[in-house]
Amino acid sequence: MSFAPNAFGLHDLGGNVWEYCEDWSSDERKERVMRGGSWFNHERGYLLSSYRGRFTPESRNNRIGFRPVVVVVPSSSER
Repeated sequence: MSFAPNAFGLHDLGGNVWEYCEDWSSDERKERVMRGGSWFNHERGYLLSSYRGRFTPESRNNRIGFRPVVVVVPSSSER
């Protein structure tokens, strides 16, 4: 929680690992779009949501992964 949450209430998602996205980077459908930057990238531009990296779905390394996102739903007594 280093930064204020975005419109969805999410904090600090950039910079852990590159995250595979559902969309393809081109019509040939050989590479997936990657977003978020990783611990390896030191430039701010990689963390912007507008930056589109790309890797083949078979690519594996310690900078590619997924981000689990948890939404805590308040119980009915907390509403």
